[in-house]
Amino acid sequence: MNPVIYSNPEQNITGGSFWDRFANLPGTIGSKVPTLDRSLDAYFDRNFGAIIEEWDLLTESDLGRLENRLTRVSDEINSFYAGKVILEARAEALDALITSLEEKK
Repeated sequence: MNPVIYSNPEQNITGGSFWDRFANLPGTIGSKVPTLDRSLDAYFDRNFGAIIEEWDLLTESDLGRLENRLTRVSDEINSFYAGKVILEARAEALDALITSLEEKK
């Protein structure tokens, strides 16, 4: 049976035993024990730049540059569409003019 550890020393039934040391530890024991999660976090912290480069991952600055390119491409598409509308109107006017000239023959 494991002894019960109390935070109040007067209520501590272990009487200054090994278990009392755990009651007075600052923080949690879980923060002191190495785990796979902490090991992976440390690994990624040390090697993050190389991992991004090797796996060809996007960074926030890459996304910013892609957003800027997308904005410029969208602007060009809009200007091309506006030019298309103007050219279609001119083509219709020329077609109407050609048709009227052919009818006069």
